[in-house]
Amino acid sequence: MGKPATKPFVSRASTLQEAFAAIAKLPRVLTDAIQLWGDIEIIVQKRPVKRSVDQNRLGRLWCKEAEAQGDQTAEQYRGFCKLHFAVPMLRWELPGFKEKYDRIVKPLPYEAKLELMQEPLDFPCTRLMSKDQKSRYLDAIYQHFTSQGMRLTDPGLKGINASDYRECA
Repeated sequence: MGKPATKPFVSRASTLQEAFAAIAKLPRVLTDAIQLWGDIEIIVQKRPVKRSVDQNRLGRLWCKEAEAQGDQTAEQYRGFCKLHFAVPMLRWELPGFKEKYDRIVKPLPYEAKLELMQEPLDFPCTRLMSKDQKSRYLDAIYQHFTSQGMRLTDPGLKGINASDYRECA
């Protein structure tokens, strides 16, 4: 018998085939979990839609465009956006994120926080976002950079759906 699981078993499926593959693993997972924890809880819930590849590309593109027009690198702009737009949103909407961010990151000096948001550390923010959160994050980036006089690619020209991005007025 293998080592019992020490963290929750999570399996995601969007097709019946994927769901049946996850179900095939359940007998072993349940046996290990009951041996380790005794009482367990089984939950099936709707999975929130994660951010899209197009949304990711658009955010990166805008940081590159800001680099070409501004005085920082694309990675520095990306770190700025994560710190100023993603972190406040996630602190407001994800209590677990707020608790850990406030305990670990918030006490750091501003410059250290900016550095933490960038490669190679790349503090996770946008990868935690749903599609809707990423849409609002992109709105904030667009509004910020265009209010600074920068020109950014229109998301419609990149094939981004209106439901993935709402242009700021």
